[in-house]
Amino acid sequence: MHDSLDPRDAVRQPATENRPAQQAEPVAADREVTPQGTELPSAVHAYLDGDKVNEQALNAAQRELELWKRISQETGRRRRMVTPAHLPSQILSKLADD
Repeated sequence: MHDSLDPRDAVRQPATENRPAQQAEPVAADREVTPQGTELPSAVHAYLDGDKVNEQALNAAQRELELWKRISQETGRRRRMVTPAHLPSQILSKLADD
């Protein structure tokens, strides 16, 4: 429900006061939930945050660490990608044909 923004309705009270409390603000139904058994060790979180981490703690989480290193390499590679110079003109010419 939306409040009326019409200035001619100056005597009208905002609709939020007329609504029950549970309807005033909807609760977000979708939230991030970590599946059981998939939580990252705190050493990996610290590594991803750029903090210094004990090497033994990282070795204990080797699988997760390798995954994030590969993700970092891939995002770095994609960050350096450049669209070929001829492609935008080809796209625009095709759009003009339609």
